Amino acid sequence: MSFSSDVKGELARLENKKKCCQLAEIAGFLRMSASLRLAGGGKFGIVATTESAAIARHFKKLIRDYFKSNVEMSVGASQMPGTNRKKSRNRYYLNISPEQKSMHILRETGMILIREGDDYFSDGIYQPIVKSKCCRKSYLRGLFLSCGTISDPNKSYHMEFVLDKEQSAGDLKKLIGTFVDLSANITKRGEHYIVYLKKGSYISDMLALMGADNAMLDFESIRASKSLHGEIRRMMNCDNANVDRSIKAAEEQRGWIRKIQLAVLRSQGYKVDIDDKDLAAAEELRIILESGAGLGHLPLPLREVAILRLQNPEASLTDIGEALSPAVGKAAISKRFNKIKAIADRIEEAE
Repeated sequence: MSFSSDVKGELARLENKKKCCQLAEIAGFLRMSASLRLAGGGKFGIVATTESAAIARHFKKLIRDYFKSNVEMSVGASQMPGTNRKKSRNRYYLNISPEQKSMHILRETGMILIREGDDYFSDGIYQPIVKSKCCRKSYLRGLFLSCGTISDPNKSYHMEFVLDKEQSAGDLKKLIGTFVDLSANITKRGEHYIVYLKKGSYISDMLALMGADNAMLDFESIRASKSLHGEIRRMMNCDNANVDRSIKAAEEQRGWIRKIQLAVLRSQGYKVDIDDKDLAAAEELRIILESGAGLGHLPLPLREVAILRLQNPEASLTDIGEALSPAVGKAAISKRFNKIKAIADRIEEAE
């Protein structure tokens, strides 16, 4: 099962004894899941649909408890969008006839209102139903069970409600905004209006508001794990970047030191321009350079760090400073290498 299905399964198991909240949850569910059927005599029957047996049973019981209506429940096939036509799943239908108070339900949930003595169908959220905070939570729960989805938090953070009317979408956005530190956005997808949340903390709060406590805890656990892994990756990337910079800086410092050594050895008549094929001579020169030859004329502070750098190619400036006696700070070591660089630059200019 998907994370979204788990959330809906948990919500469908909740029981609310408060009559006002029962009505709000029924209204939220019927707003998007119900369609009307002419029943004659100016009356309408209600057909609410869902692809979840648990949700169908939940609202069958909820409508019976609140309206004392015997809702007829039936099962039929429903084509799964985006799949092969041979693949289908059951769809559950809640049928409410005029004899089972369909018109009473439509009026009390605010789906049918009266204006100038005539009935009319409303598009938005019936505000008298969502005056209190507890009823707003119940309405959100009913609406989510009807047209809401939430993505797997292991992949992304996204919760949405798919609505067919712009006014309903605007009303839902305002309703969500009545809760502290919570807000939603609206976009249009085809003929539908999508009210969505993408911030992890908002989605977590929404799950808690609707009563999906177990799903909220699972969601927060995944968020914490992803946050920890992300922090570890950032630290590793930072450490790797620092190591790369240190290695590059060390190579540059060794280059300055070798330029000074080669210049001194050349001035002393030592053969430093060696053919690449003369491996023995090249190895002899490497040993001579690694020993610190050609650095004797440098001031002692510079000569010390130069030799330490030749002997410790991967050491940091801090490591080199701590290897001296007495120990020297990183800033002082950096200044010494800058002086070595200046000497190497003068040699290069002279050449």
